[in-house]
Amino acid sequence: MRKQVLAFLLAIPAIPAPGAVTSLDRQFDQTVRPFVTRYCAGCHSGQKPAGQFDLKAYTTLKMVTDDFPRWSLVLERLTANEMPPKPLPPPPAEASQPVIDWIRAVKAEEIKRYAGDPGLVLARRLNNAEYNYTIRDLTGQDMELTKEFPVDPANPAGFDNSGESLTMSPALLNKYLQAARDVADHMVLKSDGIDFASHPMLVETDRDKYCIQRIVDFYRRQPTDYADYFEAAWRYRYRTALGKPAETLPEVANESKLSPRYLPLVWQILHQKHAVGPVVKLRRMWFALPGPSAKQPDVVRAKCVAMRDFVVRIRRHTSMQFAAPVVEGLPAGSQPLLNWKLRQFASHRRDSDPNDLRNDTDPPAVIPVIPKYPGLHREAAPRWAALSAKDRAGDTDLVVPAAERRRYEAAFAQFASVFPDAFYITERGRYFPDDSEDKGRLLSAGYHNTMGYFRDDTPLTELILDENGQRELNQLWDEFDFISDFTARTWVQYFLNQSGEVAGKGAEAGSPRPANHAITDEAVVMRLRDAYLAKAAANPKNDPVAPTAIRDHFNRVNATLRYVEKERVASEAKHLDALLQFAERAWRRPLTQAERDDLVSYYHTLREKNELLHEDAMRGSIVSVLMSPDFLYRIDLLNESASASAPPLQPVAVNAPTAVPVQPLPPYALASRLSYFLWSSMPDDELMRHAAAGDLRKPDVLLAQTRRMLKDSRVRGFATEFTGNWLEFRHFETSNSVDRQRFPSFTNELRESMFQEPIRFVEHVAQNDVSILDFLYGNYTFVNPALAKHYGVPEVKGDANTWVRLDDADRYHRGGLLPMAVFLTQNSPGLRTSPVKRGRWVVERVLGETIPPPPPVVPELPNDESKSDLPVRDLLAKHRENPVCSACHSRFDSFGLAFEGYGPIGDNRTKDLAGRPVDTRVTYPGDAQGTGFEGLQTFIREHRQNEFVDNFVRKLLAYALNRSLQLSDESLIDLMETRLRAEDYRFDSLVKTVVTSPQFLNKRISDSPTTLESRFRTRFTKGE
Repeated sequence: MRKQVLAFLLAIPAIPAPGAVTSLDRQFDQTVRPFVTRYCAGCHSGQKPAGQFDLKAYTTLKMVTDDFPRWSLVLERLTANEMPPKPLPPPPAEASQPVIDWIRAVKAEEIKRYAGDPGLVLARRLNNAEYNYTIRDLTGQDMELTKEFPVDPANPAGFDNSGESLTMSPALLNKYLQAARDVADHMVLKSDGIDFASHPMLVETDRDKYCIQRIVDFYRRQPTDYADYFEAAWRYRYRTALGKPAETLPEVANESKLSPRYLPLVWQILHQKHAVGPVVKLRRMWFALPGPSAKQPDVVRAKCVAMRDFVVRIRRHTSMQFAAPVVEGLPAGSQPLLNWKLRQFASHRRDSDPNDLRNDTDPPAVIPVIPKYPGLHREAAPRWAALSAKDRAGDTDLVVPAAERRRYEAAFAQFASVFPDAFYITERGRYFPDDSEDKGRLLSAGYHNTMGYFRDDTPLTELILDENGQRELNQLWDEFDFISDFTARTWVQYFLNQSGEVAGKGAEAGSPRPANHAITDEAVVMRLRDAYLAKAAANPKNDPVAPTAIRDHFNRVNATLRYVEKERVASEAKHLDALLQFAERAWRRPLTQAERDDLVSYYHTLREKNELLHEDAMRGSIVSVLMSPDFLYRIDLLNESASASAPPLQPVAVNAPTAVPVQPLPPYALASRLSYFLWSSMPDDELMRHAAAGDLRKPDVLLAQTRRMLKDSRVRGFATEFTGNWLEFRHFETSNSVDRQRFPSFTNELRESMFQEPIRFVEHVAQNDVSILDFLYGNYTFVNPALAKHYGVPEVKGDANTWVRLDDADRYHRGGLLPMAVFLTQNSPGLRTSPVKRGRWVVERVLGETIPPPPPVVPELPNDESKSDLPVRDLLAKHRENPVCSACHSRFDSFGLAFEGYGPIGDNRTKDLAGRPVDTRVTYPGDAQGTGFEGLQTFIREHRQNEFVDNFVRKLLAYALNRSLQLSDESLIDLMETRLRAEDYRFDSLVKTVVTSPQFLNKRISDSPTTLESRFRTRFTKGE
């Protein structure tokens, strides 16, 4: 593994300077520079220029165009007569207007000259969030590996997804190496490929946990609640009244997410005529169910539950019971004998024990006295029977007419066939079926010291599962043994610790290791089998089924051992194929033959030279894939030379100068650009298939994929990363700035729900093509019970933030992004509010206004609002008496004061922490008046809405293109805003315009087809 890597800084040639623009050059020298010297340099020059903006440093037109965003501020300030700040007199109009006209002319010339230029997009590493999301989608496990990584720096646009800010240091590379090893530790080798577990898979218990949980999760996903089937049958019965007269039973089952195989069986027994026994009572309960009624919607469900409880009680009292065969000299817990008992239980779950029925002429039942652990021998009733004997004796449903006993026995058998005593068994203790001890031993066979496992799910397979479900469950159990090797481990432990019982050494004595064989060899298994058979034949009083039980046990063990051995040999080639598939997905493109050969060769080197076992070599190979720059970096915008199947790409004609030749993005690069834009993660299989087909660039295909991806749950990655960086709250979920003694309601749960609120809001807008103006004026939000209580809105259910409408806006003062508690809390310094921080956040982050940084020394306001003699409003008024401070504060303080109706943690309030009434009346720039949040909404709607739209458009485009914006993007921005207004400000309009733009679809041709990538790889691996 590489020990040291230099930080990557790829030197790509800049855009060639345009030809001399004589007129603009001359005007800069003759008009602009003298103006700057006379009116601006007094503040904006020297060692500490105002706003860290030295205007005298610009000596050529090219220097201005290279840093035009800052000169846009000059244009903005001169146009608004805000430069210089009051009380200094502004320059005369006849002096400033030529400068204004010159800046506008430069802007227009640059836009015309470079329109459609994709811009310079540097190769960059995945940021922390993209790395986490990509590992999640690559492995299926959300490992959150970058929690301890340094925070990613943002570019000038405020986003952490561009090469302008994302560098790689040796220390960070070491963290990526450890993260790759952590991923590899989660690798699971299956018989047909590789998978990844939610936990490391390094020891036997890890493997058992993985396999057991998959099987148990499969069991619990299956629809086995009798009440659900009774309710579905009821819906079919009243299908006409419910408005679906043509619906079939299978359709009802599918709609109810039940088994189409099983529902007809339930329906049939509910409508069986001439029934006796338990079917009669069940039918009576069935026909007593009321019809559809809006007045009592829960009555039917409650009665279906009562039907289920009746079925469960009858089956609990009539299920078959078994004990292990008796062989003199062998303990009752001997595995060959105990497994016979387990198989009898598993194969008779759809049978009813006729011995549990009492004739109506019999005397009252006598409750037997049961020895402590009788369940291991057939001559003693199981302890479980004693626990329910009293219930059985008093259950009149088990009393049958003596004269019709056979008929009733048949009825109980039919009942049991439809309603098994269990569809599957997930827990089994040492004294099964008595489950009063040894809880929590999932899928256990119930052995005392040896942890074996036993499959018991015959009714589920026979009644509920279709062919696909049966195949999946069979595969899960096959993989259980392949992955965890539990049969071999159980056999070895049994051989060494218990098999001595057959030689009369006692219940916990083993056999010596064989001299010339492994314990798992077939000869060893068969030799021990023969010893047990001889033991069973030694005494004619031994149970006659014992030889069958013994043969069956040893034959099953041997067959499983041989199967797993064969599968392990055959699987190695499949694992290597899976490794190559993993690399293709990780690198987000097809592999060249050379790359495939290199990966396989590296695996064999680990096996042969490093003498690693197959599993360890596979882990090392996974690490090598994840440490490749092809995974860690987004180098797809440089070159896609590795895509052997990709057709050669030719330059395309766009409105760009010949000095900046442009080429369409290769298909796999376009797929990655689209997925990292909308999901912050890797492309999925469908997107990759379109890339392989070469049709992703077609507008109809591209837009269809865009719509599909916006509907996908992975769009939450976009909602989290774009919104979190745009509105600057990405790290709020780890914030500990709130004094929890003063604000005990601010719990971790509340903090998390605050963090999720804007994410769910933006996700909703993106997925449902909602107007972006809802960010400002929407009368709804997303809360969970904790946040609902915090806001005082009606109670909601569920743990996740859910949609709630806020029709009574005057009561809740919520809706849209602005009054969300996450922003109000983040922009409060702890024990008071901060109109300055809150107002500046609105003006800068939401409306896109650029505010110069504050001076180095700013007077501090009191930290604790409750201990201040004056309200925050009055303290700010005194602060603004300083003309130097007033120039900036007048632009945003009013926006923050509008939020004074919210406390330091964003809760509604009418008084501040000192008990003084809060005043939310404000005067906005331009002398507009407003009160509180609603007044702020009105002011923005009437005066600043266009600024919000323009800011949002620019932020979205910068995020999508992974770079800061440039003048060549202005025509695209104009197009985005024009289409947005024409389409009612709907979110899809913006995304469609972005993904079909030349900037998104193309890249600059800045070098030869292979030079850039080879230079990158050389720089990345330097110091190897």
